[in-house]
Amino acid sequence: MTVVYYTSTYFLDISLEVINVLKTQVNLHVFIEITSSSKNMTVADVKSLPSDQYLIQPCDLLTTDSYEYVKPYLAGVASVHFVAHKHPTGFSFSTINASLAVWNYIKSFKPEILHFEGYTLRTIGMMPFLFKFKKVFMTIHDPVPHSGEQSWKISLPNFLFFYLPFKKRFLFYSEFARNLFINHYKKVKELKLLVHMQPFYAYQSLVEPNVQEKKHILFFGRLSPYKGVDVLLAAMQTVLKSYPNEVLVVAGKSVNGYTFDDSVLGKYPNNIIIHNRYIPNKELMALISSAKFVVCPYLDATQSGVLMTTFALNTPVIASNVGSFPEFVKDAYNGLLVPPNNPLALAEKIKLALKNDFYKQMQDNIVLDNSHHNWQVSLRSVLDEYITD
Repeated sequence: MTVVYYTSTYFLDISLEVINVLKTQVNLHVFIEITSSSKNMTVADVKSLPSDQYLIQPCDLLTTDSYEYVKPYLAGVASVHFVAHKHPTGFSFSTINASLAVWNYIKSFKPEILHFEGYTLRTIGMMPFLFKFKKVFMTIHDPVPHSGEQSWKISLPNFLFFYLPFKKRFLFYSEFARNLFINHYKKVKELKLLVHMQPFYAYQSLVEPNVQEKKHILFFGRLSPYKGVDVLLAAMQTVLKSYPNEVLVVAGKSVNGYTFDDSVLGKYPNNIIIHNRYIPNKELMALISSAKFVVCPYLDATQSGVLMTTFALNTPVIASNVGSFPEFVKDAYNGLLVPPNNPLALAEKIKLALKNDFYKQMQDNIVLDNSHHNWQVSLRSVLDEYITD
C-alpha cells in the first residue's frame, strides 16, 4: 500500500514518531509544508527558502545539525520533500503552484491513502486532489482555536476540510480533543479514531550524556495569551518567599503580539530569566533535561507537544487541569495538576514539587513509564483502517 503523509514544520516533532512507524508498514512518501514564518521550529531549522523551488529534499534545505537529527527517522521512506511556500500570505497563486508541484510528483505512483498531520490555510491548495484518493486521514490537533487565536485563517480550512464530501477519516491524540470535536461539529459523521499520544522519544538523541544537575524550573514553548505565563510569574512571587534561591527560566518566542508583565521581572532579576526568541533544538533539550520540572499554566489546551517532549526527557510537569492534561498527567505520580488561572494554587503546587525534592520521585516514575510506552501500539488502529474497505 502506498501512502502520502503530508505534514508541516509545526507538527514535525510528532510526525517523526509517526513516520518511524508508518515507514515499516507501508510504502511511504512524506511532504513537509514550510513557510518563511515556520522555517525555524523545534525540529526544523532552515536558514532561508530558495526562490526557485517548490519541492526540496531535506539535505538541501536543513542546517547540518537539523538534517543529521531527522535523518534516521526519514531513512527508509520512499521519498521526502519539503513543500516551500514563499509567499507571505496564507493563500496565493504561489500556494496553488506548490500544491500542483506536489500533485505532479505523486500522481505517477498513484497512492491510495493521503494522511494529513494537521493542516494550515496553505493546505487548501491540496483540496482539488483529495477526491483522487481512496481515503484521506486527517489529524485534528485543535478542534476549537485557543483563547486569543481565533481567526478566519483557522475557521476557513476547518469548514472546507470538515464538510467537503471526500472520503475522510479523522484522527485525535486525546479523548478530550475527540469529544470536543464531536460536540462542536455535530453534523460531521465520519469515523473518528483515537490515537493515544506517546512521548516524543526522538528528542532523546539530542540530550547530552550524563546530565545530572537539576538547576531550574522551566516554562518553554511559544508565548501566547492562552499559555498563562502571567499566572506563572505571579505564582513565582509567592514561591520565592519560601524558596528564594530558585530560578525560573521562560524559553520561547512571543506570537500574536503577546507581551507579559515586565514589573515582576524587575523585582527578581536573578530569579526569573526570559529567553524571548527561537530556541534551537540542542539548547532546548539542555534546558528541559536540566530542569527540576516544567510548568504548563495554560488557561485552555487541547493536547500538548510540550508535555510529550518533557516526558520523553524524564522530566515531571505541573499543568493546569484543562484539556487533555488530566489524561496524561497523573497527579503526584508523574506531575501535578492545578486549577487554571489561579496563581496561589499554582504556587502551592510548585512548592510541593520542591519540598524534599519531591520532583525526583515523580521523575523516577516517568522513567518507569517510558519503558512501556510504544508508538507502534498507538498507531495500530490507523494502520488497520488503512486497509479496511
